[in-house]
Amino acid sequence: MSNSVENNQIYTFRDPIIKGFESFLDVLVNHRKQLFVFALVGGLLGISYSFIRPVTYKTQIKFFVEDSKSSGGGLMSMVAGQIGIDIGSLMGGSSVLAGDNVLELSKSKLLLQKALQSPYPNAFKDSSYSLADQYTESMGWKKKWANSKKVGYVVSFASNKSNFNRIEDSLWQLVFKRIIEKELVVNKPDKKLGFYTIELETRDELLTKLLTERIVQTTTNFYIEGKIGRLKKNVDRLQNRVDSIGLILNSKTFAAATANVENQIDINLALAQPIAAAEIKTKDKAFASVIYGELLKNLEILKTALIQETPSILIVDENKIPKRDILKWYWGLLFGVLISFIFGVFYFLKLSK
Repeated sequence: MSNSVENNQIYTFRDPIIKGFESFLDVLVNHRKQLFVFALVGGLLGISYSFIRPVTYKTQIKFFVEDSKSSGGGLMSMVAGQIGIDIGSLMGGSSVLAGDNVLELSKSKLLLQKALQSPYPNAFKDSSYSLADQYTESMGWKKKWANSKKVGYVVSFASNKSNFNRIEDSLWQLVFKRIIEKELVVNKPDKKLGFYTIELETRDELLTKLLTERIVQTTTNFYIEGKIGRLKKNVDRLQNRVDSIGLILNSKTFAAATANVENQIDINLALAQPIAAAEIKTKDKAFASVIYGELLKNLEILKTALIQETPSILIVDENKIPKRDILKWYWGLLFGVLISFIFGVFYFLKLSK
């Protein structure tokens, strides 16, 4: 029985590691020439790629979003409630546009299209030349589309153009996919803070800077409009009503003053009708004054609430000049050698099995 126990092999977790290392050494010894050829070819390919890889430009903008959920807003709601105004109902629900939704808004195709269709400042181009036109030009897509059978013409994404055909809409989707998936990065470094960063990398230096700034601009404008849009409409509506009552009050004031002057000129007590008319006009003026005062008070409260509920969007850090990203030839050589060498090792390991 002791002999059978001694003949049994004891398996440990080190066995596969030792066997793998031995196989790796066997490949290095037996296929060193082939691995050298692999590394040489990979290095040449890496150097070639470093020369043909397009130069890109990368920029970053960090901004801060401060929502108005503070004690000041609650105090304003309580003051407004004392005179019968519900600030919350006038604002509408704001949870849909919570701060974290800025991340998704920055990648919205609608907002991205607005940013891309903004004018590109270049003296050699017409005023309707947009960032989207420059983007497709830098990517080499304009010539490619013009020479293709499916498109066959120079596509324009002019800033003053609003209607696009089926082909142009498909090309828009191609631009969106490239930017959102490969070139645009939006994140929130710290979940507890209200800081956001937008990074963009394209093949045109000025385009990178302008597009990043306008993505931030369109996103923040949409965010603010969504947060206070309903409250702002109520403020504008109340402002129009206050202006109308103000005009009525002015006319009543002039009418009452005119009637009093007429009564002072004609003091015949038998003529009671002008006196009654003056009293009525004075009473109308008093009513209009009370209504005007209440509306004006409500308007000032809503304006204060509008100011407090407007989110603060502050840019805290940005690259004035986009960073130039170019792959040096020696990095291309190093990456090419390493990748091809590792590929060769795995290839010969598989053959040996």
